[in-house]
Amino acid sequence: MSEKNENSEFEWNIPAENEVGEALTDRTVAMPVTPAVGQGSDSEADAALATTVVPTVAAAGADSAASEAAAAASTSFISRMPVWAKVTALATAGALVIGGAFAVGAATNGFQPIPVATEEAVVRATPGTFPADVPLRTCSVAELAANANLGTLGAVVTNPATGETLLSIAGEKGAPTASTMKLATAAVALNILGADYRFTTKVVDSVTPGTVVLVGGGDPTLSEGGATVYSGAPTMADLASQALAKYTELNPDDPSITTVVIDVSMFPVADAWHPSWPASERTDGYHAKVVPLMVDGDRQNPSRATSPRSKDPVANAANAFVEALSDAGNLAEDITISYGSATASAVTLGSVQSQPVSTLIGQMIPYSDNTLAEQLIRVASVELGLGGTAASIQQTMVGGLGETGVVATGSTFIDGSGLSEDNSVSPAVIAQLVTGIIDPTKSYSPIIDALPVSGRSGTLSSRFTGDSAIAQGAVHAKTGWIIGAYTLAGYVDAEDGTRLVFSIVTHGDVSDSAKSAIDALVTGIYSCGNNLAAY
Repeated sequence: MSEKNENSEFEWNIPAENEVGEALTDRTVAMPVTPAVGQGSDSEADAALATTVVPTVAAAGADSAASEAAAAASTSFISRMPVWAKVTALATAGALVIGGAFAVGAATNGFQPIPVATEEAVVRATPGTFPADVPLRTCSVAELAANANLGTLGAVVTNPATGETLLSIAGEKGAPTASTMKLATAAVALNILGADYRFTTKVVDSVTPGTVVLVGGGDPTLSEGGATVYSGAPTMADLASQALAKYTELNPDDPSITTVVIDVSMFPVADAWHPSWPASERTDGYHAKVVPLMVDGDRQNPSRATSPRSKDPVANAANAFVEALSDAGNLAEDITISYGSATASAVTLGSVQSQPVSTLIGQMIPYSDNTLAEQLIRVASVELGLGGTAASIQQTMVGGLGETGVVATGSTFIDGSGLSEDNSVSPAVIAQLVTGIIDPTKSYSPIIDALPVSGRSGTLSSRFTGDSAIAQGAVHAKTGWIIGAYTLAGYVDAEDGTRLVFSIVTHGDVSDSAKSAIDALVTGIYSCGNNLAAY
């Protein structure tokens, strides 16, 4: 058969398969020495090429005649090839043989590769989950926060709907709370006592003839019966009338009450005044001693919220009861007053109750009633079995606030009114408390409803004036003031419709001018809304 090269007129004559001989199964591995072009004879090149490419018969028993015939046919074929084709064939065959030799050597461990040092693989970091888009907030209140009238400032502003903290200035640092503490007291009272709890003052019988026991129940709203700042308060006159009527029924032959025993064992009177409270708070009319029995918050003038308080509120209450007994018709001319405790099995002769806690909170918060706050936290301690001591307030507060979702373990609680400068609660904790209070899934509406409103009610009725007047009606917050500190905490319905929670404390070298500076800062927060920047 013949095949024509595309690049020349040369025609190859390729022998048929039967010219080569039998099918072969092996190849020779003799290494040829290829002559340079133009050197050696054609016959030498033919022989070398034939030696390289001619297969040999591998099968056992193949006769030499067949081998010779195959060799002759191959040589005849090669001799007819042009020189350039012979050279190319020799080079190709040589390369194949050398490559095969290397492969065989490697397979039989005859070839040992030289190890090549490679760089250690670089492990690239896999991108994690990218955070959700955070809005770029550009409305800053930095200039307002830098007002020198704010002294040492602590502030936190959060968006309760998203859980974001928009602004924090020393937000995690403990500071005096002043009367914003009453928010904590109100929440704890609701959590421990319940919205329907009422203080109860009662009179019980005694085994001693002519003797009754007046048992204090911690109610500061109990009134003599005249004008009082506590709407709907129980009266001593009602209690005395009940007691005398029942005593007369039980003792018709001798109905006179000659001795009144005063029981103030509900919590210790030794804790009546904390040493960190300035005495002027009592004499100026802001706070009474904390005892289980008093009338009208121990005010000298029961019709005025701010009125001087006495040194012995229990004695004043005892005298008021004796007088009420006389007014009710008690026949004894002289009545002895002593102190002791009622027996557990004593018969109740009469009792009166305060308004429910939900109402008392509404009487405490708007005008910051310190005495109500202290009585509530002491009775809450008693309810927990902690004894109502001053020392138990820390545990009562931390435990009670837990139900509101507030983690207050790092805070210091000295009292329930915020009067002590030793109270230390961070703005972040107070903001967390406000967030819990306004949570619609929780039951703190008595607190929310009682919050003063900017320019409208309570202790904020005369604030937020001048440039801050634009925020009137939008701020719902509890004010606070003690010597060396001014505070404000609550929420603001901002101009853009966002409800923001805030807690602000100023302390150190501050004066009454801090109030207008706080108002200006909160007004700035009102104007910025959810665009409030963290700087």
